[in-house]
Amino acid sequence: MPHGSRIQLALGLLACTAVVAAFAACGGSTASATNQSAANAPAADPLAVEPTTLDMGDLVPGETVTKRVKLTNRTDKPIKVTNAVADCSCTTPTWPANPIAPGATVETDISIKPGPKQGVSLTKRVTFTLEDGSLAFLTVVGKVGLFIEQSTDTLRGPSDDVAAPANETITLRGADGTPFKIDAVEPAFVTADNAETALTHTLTVNWAKWRELKKPLKITILTNHPKSPELVVSVRRTAAPKPPAPTEPKSQESQPTAE
Repeated sequence: MPHGSRIQLALGLLACTAVVAAFAACGGSTASATNQSAANAPAADPLAVEPTTLDMGDLVPGETVTKRVKLTNRTDKPIKVTNAVADCSCTTPTWPANPIAPGATVETDISIKPGPKQGVSLTKRVTFTLEDGSLAFLTVVGKVGLFIEQSTDTLRGPSDDVAAPANETITLRGADGTPFKIDAVEPAFVTADNAETALTHTLTVNWAKWRELKKPLKITILTNHPKSPELVVSVRRTAAPKPPAPTEPKSQESQPTAE
């Protein structure tokens, strides 16, 4: 081998030796670095909920819809769900009575029963509690249809300083094009314009009678619409303005007496 080639080979070997030594000083091999990263990675939640967001679809006021979710044990030991609660009384979760085996999947029911309010989107949260205190979460969503449109869902009652308050009206319209009949209105300070089947109805609010009935805070309207049997209007009371506070008379400065 020529002398120049031997020098180049020796320099190359020295460079490789220096790289290997530097790498060893920094912590070892590629495999050990990968293992270290895996050890530092966050552990998965012990209980997996699938899907994480449960879509209940189109909802009808007062009608219960039930769907199922899957619960999977991600650990190597049995785990037990001790409770499941929702952040709203309209949503009812269930949970398995027996422990879930390692790697096993079970199904459980989630139900939702929307109130009378229509045309709203619902987003609720369910929390599953495990025996060791760990938590798992589920989001429940749905859309309540609009079947009868109300001109208002909140009224403000007149204050007591108004001697003869004027009556108000509430208008109801079949938003889905279905004519309906008003079967009843409670309490009796609200009356419907007619008891016939129609697409639009007008209700009269008699504030004088409202006062006689001790100012109730809710109006319930019952209809024969197949998807909107009950409507609710809230009533807020208005406090009478407070009279102005009496002003203190200004003290008179003492006048000098004549000598």
